[in-house]
Amino acid sequence: MQLLLIDGNHIMYSVLYRFIAKAKKRGDYEEATDEIVEKTASQFAKIIKKLARRFRPTHMCVVFDNDATNFRHQLSPIYKANRRERPKEVHPLKQRIYAQFREENIPYLFASNHEGDDLIGTLAARAEELPRCKKVILLSGDMDLAQLVTPKTQLYLINNGIFTGSWVTDRNVKSLLDVGPEQIPAIKSLLGDRTDNIKGISGLRRPNVLRVIEKYPDIEEFLQVEKSKNKTEALILRHREHVENNLLLARIICDMRFHLRWEDFLVSAWMDTGKKPDGTQAASAEGRPPRRRKPTAAKTAAQATADAAQQVNDPPVTDGAELQAEASGQDAAPAGEAKKRKRRRRSRKRKPAAGNSDQM
Repeated sequence: MQLLLIDGNHIMYSVLYRFIAKAKKRGDYEEATDEIVEKTASQFAKIIKKLARRFRPTHMCVVFDNDATNFRHQLSPIYKANRRERPKEVHPLKQRIYAQFREENIPYLFASNHEGDDLIGTLAARAEELPRCKKVILLSGDMDLAQLVTPKTQLYLINNGIFTGSWVTDRNVKSLLDVGPEQIPAIKSLLGDRTDNIKGISGLRRPNVLRVIEKYPDIEEFLQVEKSKNKTEALILRHREHVENNLLLARIICDMRFHLRWEDFLVSAWMDTGKKPDGTQAASAEGRPPRRRKPTAAKTAAQATADAAQQVNDPPVTDGAELQAEASGQDAAPAGEAKKRKRRRRSRKRKPAAGNSDQM
């Protein structure tokens, strides 16, 4: 089992803003709302199918954010308040995408009072519990999902284009962020996050915070300490409640409770993977069998050696005519000699007689 979890909001907004920019450049943005929604939904579905073909998962799900507020807004009223207002096309666009996905049986999820990251974290955690799960791929442009990275779970971070990105794994996440996946919420709660409008502690410096996190990998245990040993620790402990609240904002929830059937996420249920149910390769669309791959040089040499060994060990196989000729003491005439004789007879019949040519 290989699971692909796609951050639908990130891809949807990137496609939507592209069509909005084109409409504004033409000068008909106000009248082109329906056209923008239709084109964005169609392009979004094509991108999802291309991603499924590229990564070739056995199971896949597209996860969306809920447009309404969630529990994080109740913890902090300024949470994500610095972001620009959503375009007017977002709500009808999501409804159009949901309808198209239901029609084509493409699995998608969204949850009330939670973000899409929480759904992705829960799905990834449940998939890792399965013994048959080999890999979980998270596809997003949000580096916050790096806190979900494990030996089984990898993040494909989208850069400029949707189909161009870089891998974030448990091996390179520390070199990218200076901390491990488990410490990402801690460093966000102490230094803040401009993207989500999480306010950090004023006066903290990143090198000092990294030293504290290195000394106390579990920041919640450090918050229970009564006495501090330096100014940085004292500053953090004075804002203990603020840090605890920020941890709730920054940490992705991985234990949401909802009914889950992995059969509903099968890619083969809605996309032709080119394989039969028994695992063999199916014929192409034109009805022709698939092309066979040319054997490599090493394979050809090995096959020739095997054939030579087989020829030495086994006696040559002869047909019935050769056996009969050997029994009668005569050599079997090759097929080429018989054809030559027929040609000679035909040529003799076609040649005119010598007497007739003299008379003429």
